Amino acid sequence: MKRLARVGLVFGVLALGGTVVGCADKENEAAKQHRIKASNHMAKKEYKEAAEAYALSLQADPKQEKVWEKKAFAHIELGEIDKASEAVLKILEFKTTPAEKAEIYRTLASIYMKGGTLDDAEKYFNESLKLEPKDEASLGWIAEIYAQRGGARSMSAPIVKADLEKSLSYYDQVIAINPNSANTYLNKRVVMGRMMEYERQQMEMAKSEAVENAKDPKIVEEANARAAEHLKQMEAYNSQFADMTKKFSDAQKATKAQAANQK
Repeated sequence: MKRLARVGLVFGVLALGGTVVGCADKENEAAKQHRIKASNHMAKKEYKEAAEAYALSLQADPKQEKVWEKKAFAHIELGEIDKASEAVLKILEFKTTPAEKAEIYRTLASIYMKGGTLDDAEKYFNESLKLEPKDEASLGWIAEIYAQRGGARSMSAPIVKADLEKSLSYYDQVIAINPNSANTYLNKRVVMGRMMEYERQQMEMAKSEAVENAKDPKIVEEANARAAEHLKQMEAYNSQFADMTKKFSDAQKATKAQAANQK
């Protein structure tokens, strides 16, 4: 009796195993069919329908890394940044090395950059930096984020000195890693141009204050001192601006020479 019971138990396990495999086959087939439908929609640029079909495929089989990627792309094309982000975060579960994970975080950050959500972009670039502290791309993009916040990309935008200074500090980190990064010198020069404009504005305001309070020697003295300090700072930035121009040119030459040597 005991032997029969043991055999029966084994058969039961085998039968159960067979049922699971059959279920898995059905799930795989469902995932495949929905995936095919999604691909057809993608070919026609029917991104809404594609995203829905990819979702059904992933519901049947969530372990499809490439399908998560395609779903993310469909949402990006629809302008659904948060849904695209959710899909990309799922891809992160398939990655094992710090470099692979850092790349996913950069992808997430890029999605938010495209959508104009700078806070979220900065967040994910920083996640990448936790894994790869010398990630030149992430440092450069964070510098760009602060440049935009500081008004460096629009002559009509208000200048925020603290953000521009932070942008410069990130560009300096990129240069420390890659002294031949020509674009970094170019971008840093743009920020310095806005810093010069900030100092000029502050100088003019101080001069105006001195004129408006001409009868108060103390105010005039303080205002003129501030104006002189802003002029000094403006000249310092102007000197650095010229230096960036030279370094940009040198970096371009170095890059061309390196490319020629590799031929």
